[in-house]
This record gives sequence, C-alpha cells and structure tokens, in this order.
Amino acid sequence: MKIAYINYFYDENLNENEYLSKYQSIHGWCKGLSDLGIEIDVFQRFFKNIIFKKDNVTYFLINDKKKHRLKKYQIPHLFNKNIVKGNYDIIHVNSFIYIFQAYFLKKMNPLLKIIIQHHAEKPTKGIKKYFLKYFSSSIDGFIFASAGISNFWIKTNSIDKLKKFTEIMEGSTNFCYRNRYEARKTTGLSGNPIFLWVGRLNENKDPITVLKGFLLLLKDFSNATLYMIFSENKLEHELLSFINKNKLLKHSVRLLGLINHNLISNYYNSADYFVLGSYYEGSGYSLCECMACGVVPIVTDIPSFRTITNNGFIGGLWDCGDVQSFYNISKKVINRTLENESKKALNFYSKNLSYSAIALKAKSFYENILKN
Repeated sequence: MKIAYINYFYDENLNENEYLSKYQSIHGWCKGLSDLGIEIDVFQRFFKNIIFKKDNVTYFLINDKKKHRLKKYQIPHLFNKNIVKGNYDIIHVNSFIYIFQAYFLKKMNPLLKIIIQHHAEKPTKGIKKYFLKYFSSSIDGFIFASAGISNFWIKTNSIDKLKKFTEIMEGSTNFCYRNRYEARKTTGLSGNPIFLWVGRLNENKDPITVLKGFLLLLKDFSNATLYMIFSENKLEHELLSFINKNKLLKHSVRLLGLINHNLISNYYNSADYFVLGSYYEGSGYSLCECMACGVVPIVTDIPSFRTITNNGFIGGLWDCGDVQSFYNISKKVINRTLENESKKALNFYSKNLSYSAIALKAKSFYENILKN
C-alpha cells in the first residue's frame, strides 16, 4: 500500500529546521504506518522546495508560489500535480477546510481514493453547507476522533451518511510514564492529591467552573492542589479575581502560565489527576498526553472525551458547566485506588491512543477504502 499524507496549510514563520518539531503528530502518524511496512510520503505546502527522509517517511515540502493560507477557492495546481503523479493508493488530506482543494485533486484523477481527516472543524451553515456537501460527495472516506462528532456532521446533513467513516484520534504523543517522586523533584509540585490543568483559559475550556468545583473539593481534601498550565490567557484576570476572593483557593491553586511543551511531561508525571471543563474539542491532545503519563482524567462528558476515556471507564466524566457534577464525579474518582486508575489510563492509552495503535486503525481503514 502506498499513501500520500497531505497538508495544504503551513506556518509562514516556520523554517525547515523546525518543521518536524512543530508537526510532531504528522511524523508520529506516518512513522507508525511506516513501521507497519506501508510506504508513505508527506506532501506539505511550504515557502521553499525541500525533500528529506526520516524513519522511512519521505517529506516533500513544495513551494507553489502561493501564500501559506490558501483562500477557500484557490487551487494549488503545482502542489496537486506533484501528488497525482505519485500513483498513490490513498490520498489522506488533513482538514475539512481544504475540501475544495481535495475535490479538485480528485477531478485530476477520478480513480484516486481520497479521505479527509477532521481536525476540530464545525459544520458550516447556509450556502456554505451546500458547497461542503457538494464537494465532500467526491470524497471516499472520513476520519473523526469520535463517532459522536461524525454523527453530528451526518445529522446536520453536512456529509453523506452512506460514505465510509472511522474513529481515530488525530494524533498522539511521545510522552511516557515516569517516576512521580523524581518528576516532582524537578517541577516542585506538591499536594495530596495533585490536580493539573493543561489548556487555554477561555470560555470553551471553562476554567471558572473547574475552580468552583475544586473549591468544593477542598472541603473534603484540604491538602489538594491545582496547577494550571496555559497559553491563551483570555480569562486569567477573571480567574485571579475569583482566586483572590477565596482563601482556600489562594493557598491551593497555582497559575503556572506557559510552559515549554518539551517540559510539560514533567508536570504530567508530577500530577495525580487531570481536569478540563471543555464544551467542545475536536479530539483532546492534552487529555491524551495525561493518559500517556498515567494521570487519571476528570473531564467533561463530550464526544471526543468519551472516546478517549472509554466512555468514562478511565477516570470520570462530568456535565459541562455543572459545578456540582464536577465535585461529585471528582470525589468518586478520588475515592478509588489511584494506582489502579493510573494503570487503566496507561493500558488504554497504549492499546488505543498511542501512535502504534493509531497506525493499526488507520491501516485497517485504508484497506477498507480500497475494497470498493
């Protein structure tokens, strides 16, 4: 089997030496397939032409003289020509944003088998929905991180329910479990138990509800601490105001801010429980990372998180925006044996969310596409 993995967008501020570190999930996905004996090439629009190979994956970075972000109606003919001439069995295109470009790639050779992988996009409305349905009609299959998300796209009549679908996490991590004592010596995290938040401080992640629920938990677990790592800080002022009004929170919550991603594994391995209050996620990279480190998740009951936690069998799922639900589920999870819960997270990650597990699922789906 010969696969082409396609990215129509590139970071205009990225240089060639930073490419693999920036797009680790691309290499992880493709290396996993290569390890299974599949020939796979990556095609990436870029500001210059470069060809290189790593772990038996060949990268074609192609300058097609267009800006880094294509307009919805732009067709990168030069880029598409390079793909078509490779005689690939499957063309794997990232993001519904580029459904128009994928449609015209198919027009160049109607025999091509093309799949689209969902990356957090939401169905469009009005005339845009019509075009989405029209252009996606030529696509042979779709990958979503959760069947719950793909079902929503089908229910809104955004894509054809008769197409082939599969449920695969959009990426994974190279983080792994480490000794808690050693990690805590590095990070300085302390508490019993230790909670960790890794995510933006915005309305979708809903950190205020998590803080309110954590305040209730402190009455039962007075030595608990919550550490919050974040990049976008839209609600930081609101959080600080809420924390400063509560003596318990002032003592037990630490806003760590932005931490270099390469160092975050130390913080995961210093924590007992991972929390997020998201209303919507296309998948859940930080949730996946925490489970790779054996951290027990206590996250919201949304489609992608259901999939990643095996419907709440790993850790617990609570109702979005519901403080009491966060408190009840958290208390229930904490009262279980931490070591057992941690092992469950590690085992499920290894069998379902690791790059090797993703590759097996992707290979099976590609083979299914080729049957017709």
